[in-house]
Parts: sequence; C-alpha cells; structure tokens
Amino acid sequence: MRRPEMSLLLGVLLAALLGEAGAVTCFAGNSSVPLCAATGCNGGCTFGAGCYCGDGTACLTRSACDPVHTQCCPVGLFWYSDLSCCSEELNCEPACADDEVCTSNAGIAVCTCNETTYLHANRSEIVPTVQCESSQMTVSLKKCLLERFKYSIPDMHFTNTSDVFCTGPSFEELVGGERWVKAQAVPQAGFCGNEMMINTVDKKLVFSNVLFVPSDTPSGLVISSTLQIGFSCTFNMTMQTSLQTVLHPIIGTVTLPSVNGSGPITVTMAAYMSNAFTDPYTESKELTVGTPLYIGISTTFSDADVFSLRADKCVASPSSSPSEPGVPLISNGCPVTEDVDVQIIHNGDSLQVMFQIETFAFQDMSAVYMSCDISLCKKATPNTCGCSTSRSVDPSTVTVRMPAIGISANFDLSSGSPADFSLWTVLGSSLLALLSLKMI
Repeated sequence: MRRPEMSLLLGVLLAALLGEAGAVTCFAGNSSVPLCAATGCNGGCTFGAGCYCGDGTACLTRSACDPVHTQCCPVGLFWYSDLSCCSEELNCEPACADDEVCTSNAGIAVCTCNETTYLHANRSEIVPTVQCESSQMTVSLKKCLLERFKYSIPDMHFTNTSDVFCTGPSFEELVGGERWVKAQAVPQAGFCGNEMMINTVDKKLVFSNVLFVPSDTPSGLVISSTLQIGFSCTFNMTMQTSLQTVLHPIIGTVTLPSVNGSGPITVTMAAYMSNAFTDPYTESKELTVGTPLYIGISTTFSDADVFSLRADKCVASPSSSPSEPGVPLISNGCPVTEDVDVQIIHNGDSLQVMFQIETFAFQDMSAVYMSCDISLCKKATPNTCGCSTSRSVDPSTVTVRMPAIGISANFDLSSGSPADFSLWTVLGSSLLALLSLKMI
C-alpha cells in the first residue's frame, strides 16, 4: 500500500475511534491528508476518481462542493453538504429515491435500487405514462421495476434506430419520491419511425411510435421478453405544430435572449398556403401568379398576458442586400398597400404575427426578399404593440433567413402581354425572408 493511501486509512480509523456513536466526524485536513486548497497541494476533485493533490496524494475538500457533477472527497470518504466536509459515514447526495438505497461502490457513494421494494411485484405493474408537449413526447417507466425484471435500460430504442438519438434515448428523474427512466421523441413525421395521421375535420395531428425495452442477459439467461410500448400524442394543429407535419417546411428561426428568467426564446417565421396557418409551404411546392401568401411569425414564449409579438416594419426588395431599396409592406405596425395588397390578421395583439400578401415579383427578377423588424413588446407600454406612427425603432437587430419558395413560370411580363400586371403582381422563383428581431 502506498504511503498516501496508508495515511488516509489511518486518518479514517482514527476518526472512527474518536467519533461518538451515530455522529458524523469531519476530516479537517492535516499534514498527512492535506486540504486540496492548501499551499503546495494544488489539488482538485474528479467525479468517480476522488480528490488528489498535484503530486497524486489524496486531499480533502472543505468548501462548497457540487456532488452532482464532481467528486467531493477522496475515495472512502463521503461528502456532507450541511457540514461542508468529508466523513467516513456513508452519505449519498443528492438523496436517494424511496425505492433506492445508498451504497458504497469502490469507495464512492451511489444510489442503487432497493431489491426488496419490488421483490413481490409482477410484470403487470410495469405501466408506462405518456406526456405530450408541443416540443416532445415523453414515455416514463419506473427504473427499479425494470431492473427487477432484468430489462436493459441503456438498450431501449424507438421503431427506427437509424439516428443516434433513437437508441438509448433515456434519462432519469425523480417523480413522487421514485426513480423513473424517461425516453423522449420529437413530435415530427418520420422522427425515429414516428407515424403521423391528420384529421382534417377536427384539425388534429396524431403522432405514434413504439418504445422497445429489450431484456438484459448478463448471465446468458433471458427471463423477460422485449417490452413493446406503443404510444401516441394528439395535438391541435397550430402555426407551430403544423410545421412538424411535413418534411422540409419553409421556415426561419432565431433565438432571443431570456425575458424575466424564462430561458432562451425561439421565434419562427414560416410561409403558409391558407389563413388557417396549418398548411405550411414546403421546398417542393410552387406558387402561381396572384396566389395569396400567408406569413406567420410565432414564438415559444408563453407570457401572453404581458407581452405581444409585433412586426414593426416589413420590406420587399429584389435582393438580399440590406442596402437594396425596397417597397414597404408594413410600416409602424400598419399595412402599406400602395403597391402590394397587404392584409394584417394579427400584429401586436398576441404572441403571433399573421399577415397576407399577394404573390408578386420585381420585373425581370426571379426572387423577392422580405425583411421584418420584430419586437417583443409589453402590452402596458403605450404605442409599442399596436399600429402607431409614433413608434420609435430600436436599431439593434438579429437576422434569420427562410429558404426559397418556388413559383410557376406561367406568366409573361412582356409589353405585348394581354394581362395587365403591376410591377408587384408576380412572385419570383425564390423568396428569401430576413427576420430582424429586437427586444424592448
């Protein structure tokens, strides 16, 4: 045994002799087992390895430590947050679930399933729960119940395993004092084998899949057949959920900074075929001359009582260059209809911006570019959310681009054409939208 290890063992034994029965004895550090922060130690702690000085000798932590992400004590000692010290008394932090016990694994405190909790359980008690959210579908199972019947949690997978995130998609979480394992799938057609059904009458989307949990066979014996858990989630078709119904929708996204500690906010701009805003255009679709085009801008931000999303200005131009002059579509939150038919459906009154334009193009140009200045504004602030000419514009912006929208070439802008086309009555073969967002 190495000298540092012998010193640590002697320290543990000495503390055990001096400590009172049931009391937690802290190790404060001494010449044989120094503190990691002591002069000359230059030590640190690594999860699963323990705490060591720069020369490889064991050391002690005596300060704030996060046991979730790092090891706080040398192997053989265990961290107590309330005392900010290491002790020989076994302790698991965070605390174990009700169906677990704290054990020492090679001198490291870990939570393991309590074998007596589900000793008399049967397989019928393996009942999954399904949670449906706009961004994910979550299947949850009791971890220790799965281990009781020798199921391999790391090998669980969805129907299609071609993508890396479709195999072993689980993570753990405490629910009601018990340890649950959860697997998540994105509600999107084709994701990990998702099947999608559309109810056009009720405007509902149904996504379904199967989660497979195979048997664990460390001893070569198979005592359980593979679990096949079919699950489905039903969603109302909205601007955001409808984008998940098709492959390659024409969308642009941007992430905004946190508002009131809400976390990152995603804003999405998309093109739709109707005023229902549930039928997004895809890269393979084409528009024809004069076809209404619907633009929808939505956000994951949920505080609709206080904030609104507002398009302050939108401009159409023949190129993506910011210096290129263009024709205004929206100004100060109001529609500009001098050259293009613009109808605002929602702007500044909710967390969705919706407006309609007729397909158009610049003469002899094959593309139209749109840029919009978007504000997340407080409803209580005058002249910031609605249509107002007194609105002041914040110059700071970020930009997001949408892919091109195709258009049928069945039109003629030559002087001899019998059709009387305005300069703005045809949409070119490409629509590249620049979405500029700013915070108020």
